[in-house]
Amino acid sequence: MSVSPPPSSGAAGAGRAVRVGVLLPRMPEEPASWLAECAAYDSAGADALWLDGGPDPAHDVLALAAALAGATDRARLVVALPDSVPQAAWLARALATVVLLSERRLALAADSRRCAELVAVAPSVPAFRRLAPAGPGYEEPDGGRWTPAAAPAGPDAWRAALAGAAQRGVRGLVVPAGPPLLEALRRGGGVERHRRPIRPTRARVATERQSRRGSS
Repeated sequence: MSVSPPPSSGAAGAGRAVRVGVLLPRMPEEPASWLAECAAYDSAGADALWLDGGPDPAHDVLALAAALAGATDRARLVVALPDSVPQAAWLARALATVVLLSERRLALAADSRRCAELVAVAPSVPAFRRLAPAGPGYEEPDGGRWTPAAAPAGPDAWRAALAGAAQRGVRGLVVPAGPPLLEALRRGGGVERHRRPIRPTRARVATERQSRRGSS
């Protein structure tokens, strides 16, 4: 009796009758290597990536799934949700996960009452206090104020808006997204000292390195 050869398991899974799901390891405290490993499975042709943190996961699995969505291209993301947890505990876990993934760049915005609740749940996450109806904009915990501003009408108007905000002691402007703002940011418009160099994310760098090792 002859035995048919197993289906090919090429990089994209072409011709494979049985789909492959990868039960992912739990994320360590260094997320870049974890994301790179997940992206490598995706590139290798895995059909699904399974996130299961158990009954009491250390991190919020939906936040992890959001990070995976940006680091992968093709595999289905299957998330095993934990049993019901109190809302405060769930929120604290979700915020802690995003803090980790964003390298502590996360901040929140809410009215005064909600800010107090958020600080109690996640004291390490800064909360911008919404000033309305007392005034437009937001206030950081240390008192710095961000105020709304119109989209720049041109380079001169943009520089004038920035200079006026600086004279008023405003820490930041909240400007509607759109081509005028994008163009102003690309031109600089007097904000060079605030710019940070654009660099690939650590997860993307690690993914590219791992891919090069696999192809060598």
